Amino acid sequence: MRRNTPLITLLTGAALGVILLIASMLSTPSKTPAGYTAGATPAPASSAATQPPPASATATPSPASPSATAPAVVTAPDKADYAGRVQGDGASVAISIHNGQAIAYVCNGSAIEAWYKGTAVNGVLIMTGKNNAHLSAIYDFGKATGDVLAHGTDYRFTIGIVHKPSGLYQATAVVRGATVKAGWIVLSNGSKVGSLESDANAAAPSATQAPDLDVATGTAQDGNVVLHATMVSGATGSGF
Repeated sequence: MRRNTPLITLLTGAALGVILLIASMLSTPSKTPAGYTAGATPAPASSAATQPPPASATATPSPASPSATAPAVVTAPDKADYAGRVQGDGASVAISIHNGQAIAYVCNGSAIEAWYKGTAVNGVLIMTGKNNAHLSAIYDFGKATGDVLAHGTDYRFTIGIVHKPSGLYQATAVVRGATVKAGWIVLSNGSKVGSLESDANAAAPSATQAPDLDVATGTAQDGNVVLHATMVSGATGSGF
């Protein structure tokens, strides 16, 4: 029995070594490569650098279409007639506008009176007459407002739109070689005021009160002379 003792000791030690080796292997965790996750799929490389910028970031805005432009607002008529009294005096003024042209008349029924011609553009009236007479005003679809000078007298006015038979009338005749010219303003209430130039071709015509105008017949009796009046109408172009 004693002869087997060294062999038993050797086998026992070898078995013990194997057991210790197995225990050591089980207690030591396996090493995983840094940055590796089991089952993970590598993320694709970023495509931001290769993607083209959005079209809105590089496109040049196209110019506005002409059809997108707001239409011009019309603030004044091409054809119109205005009449009314001036401020602070018994005089009246009438204005007729027809396609950019304008005719006006102011009178107080006696010596102060004047005829004017000029332009009517985009709501602005600029007119002149004999003896340094002038008229300037603004106008729209309802009224005309401005300033008029006649025989050194200045008037301010705001007058409204009128329709036939209201408005401006004129008549001319040759009497003893001189041209007689009469003008009447018929207001919307039917009242009339008029003056008569005994020599309309003079540089500074003098005036007196005109004979009464019969609007129905368009005539006025000046002594032995019958004056035939015509309407100066912006609506129809008569008298322009």
